[in-house]
Amino acid sequence: MPHHIAQAAPLALKYVYGSVVHYRPGDKLAPRVLSDFELVLMIEGTAKYRFNGIDHKVPPGSMILARPGFRESYTWDTDVVTRHAYVHFDIASMPADWLPMEKWPVLFMDPDPVVAPMLRHLIGRIAAHGKKNWPTLRAWPEESLLMECLLTLLLKPLSKKRMAVGDRLPEQVHASLNYMRAILDANPHFDLQLGDISKRAGVSEKHLCRLFRNSLGHAPMETFRLLKLQLAMALLDRSSLAIKEIADRCGFENPLYFTRCFTRVYGKSPTRVRQSLLRQQAPPQNPLPPDIAPRIYW
Repeated sequence: MPHHIAQAAPLALKYVYGSVVHYRPGDKLAPRVLSDFELVLMIEGTAKYRFNGIDHKVPPGSMILARPGFRESYTWDTDVVTRHAYVHFDIASMPADWLPMEKWPVLFMDPDPVVAPMLRHLIGRIAAHGKKNWPTLRAWPEESLLMECLLTLLLKPLSKKRMAVGDRLPEQVHASLNYMRAILDANPHFDLQLGDISKRAGVSEKHLCRLFRNSLGHAPMETFRLLKLQLAMALLDRSSLAIKEIADRCGFENPLYFTRCFTRVYGKSPTRVRQSLLRQQAPPQNPLPPDIAPRIYW
C-alpha cells in the first residue's frame, strides 16, 4: 500500500550566478549594500569581513552567507593572495520550515566538508550555461535543488554529537580499522593478532587498547570480531548465500560458533534475522557506530 507523505514546498531561486576570484595582497572591496543573497567560500588567504559595523576574520575553509540589506566590505589578506568562490542569488520562495532570514547565521567557521564540493559543482553548472547566459538571469530547477541542499547543510547542521564517528577517531584507530577491513577483504581467515594491529598503528598494544576503548568502547580484537559480524549482517540482507557460506566469508571456521557469536551480539540467530529482513523489518542495532563498517574506506 503506498505511503502518502506531505512534502514541504522546495526552494525556488529567481536567478543564480557566481565564479571564483583572485585578489592581490591588501586588495579591498569598498563598502556596499547587498541587494540579493551572496554565499562566499574562502579558499586561500584570510579576509577581514565587515558587516553592519562589525569586523570578522574569515580564514580559509570558512563561509559567509550574506543577505539583502547588508552593508559590508572586505579587506583581503595583506600577506598572501586571496582566492574565494562566490554565488549571488535571489529567492522566489523557500521551505516553510527554514529559520526566518533575520535569524540566519552569517559566518560558518567549520561548515560540513561536503558543502565546498557542492558549491564548486554549482559554479560549474552556472559556467556550463555559456557566456550568453552569464550572469544567469534565471535558475534552472536543478540549481534551485542544489542550492536548497547546500543551504540546508548550513542552516540545519548536524550537531557534533551526531557527526560521523569516523571523522573524530584517533589516527591510530583509523589506521587499525582500515587494516582490519583490508584483512576481511583479502583473507578473512587470517589469524590476526593484536601485535599485528599495533605494529600497523605504530603504538604499543596497551596504548592501542586504551585508544579503542575510549573511542569505540571495545578492544581492538573484539572490534575486529564485531566487524566480521557486521559484514555478516550485510550479507544476510544483500545476498542469497547460505548461513554456512556467510560464516566462511566472514572468517568463521565453524558455522555453529558463528551462529553463537551472532546471536549473542544481535539477540537473534542469523536465520531469524534473515527472515525478519525479508519481511522488511528493521535489522538489529549494531554495537559499532554506523560509519564503522567493513568494506567502507574513509
